Amino acid sequence: MTIIKKNIVLLTELFRQTNMTNISNKNTKSKDYKIAYKQLVSLIAKLKNKNASYLIEELFTEAEQIMFIKRFASVFMFKQGHSVYRVSQALGVSKSTASRLCKQYNQGKYNNLLNCINKRQTNEFLSLLNDLILAQASPKARARIMNRVI
Repeated sequence: MTIIKKNIVLLTELFRQTNMTNISNKNTKSKDYKIAYKQLVSLIAKLKNKNASYLIEELFTEAEQIMFIKRFASVFMFKQGHSVYRVSQALGVSKSTASRLCKQYNQGKYNNLLNCINKRQTNEFLSLLNDLILAQASPKARARIMNRVI
């Protein structure tokens, strides 16, 4: 199975999964952590597409990848005007998680993220997201997703 098909399968399954990854309560406020974080961001910014894919696939567990995709998709759904309930139902996130992300979206927390992605990329992602949501109930939408990657 190609990496693209594998990722599509992963994306279609994310809507059925609700388990979220737990994180450690260890202190991440130290000066060393902040320096390491800035270096990591700098490193990621310099990666080419294929290498960025390796970073995500090799460092994030499947659960972390799903969590990341669900949060990313939530932000885009809120941008499109979807309700907390719709986001929760479509993506399989808890209502409390959807509410928290919506509150952060409304406070402008994701403005930088949304502004750095061009309109074509946004439209492509929203189209895929729409197909994935429809694919839960529609064989035609599932076929359309698979035709994209073939």
